[in-house]
Amino acid sequence: MNNPEVKRVVAFWFNRPPLEWIIAPEGLDVQLKSDFGDLVLSARRNELDSWADEAEPCVALVALLDQFSRNMFRGSPEAFSADARAWDIATKAISRGFEKKLLCLFEALKPRCESDEEHKWVDMGISASKRHMQQLERFGRYPTRNAALGRKSTETEEEYLEQRVSSL
Repeated sequence: MNNPEVKRVVAFWFNRPPLEWIIAPEGLDVQLKSDFGDLVLSARRNELDSWADEAEPCVALVALLDQFSRNMFRGSPEAFSADARAWDIATKAISRGFEKKLLCLFEALKPRCESDEEHKWVDMGISASKRHMQQLERFGRYPTRNAALGRKSTETEEEYLEQRVSSL
């Protein structure tokens, strides 16, 4: 598939510093809605399911359902409503061996991986993964999503959230 929309999504996804997907700079969420809003909605309506059949389009589809959705719908339950679908598509992509087909994509990013600064991104990724796992082990869910999902926080979760905010 030589789809210009796929290329556009993949280029946008990989040409941003990884930290910007965690701590979005001002205007990123608005830009995503403007530039990719229609594609995100199409992906959420299963209109782009054919993208899951090939490696690069599959990466674009997962990005639309996962990170682009999180940014577009930040602070609302919609931010997480496509998680299960993104997980399912990503899992099927791995079972199909798509990660092997994407080596050329990783080769294109190799200069970033060989940078003296890259270890910072790796360390941040490991740290973030550990924090996520600790939340799940301790609470069985992510307390940071409670407000957006309309869930009541337990007393322990409220204490955790207060400590977390003060550490930022």
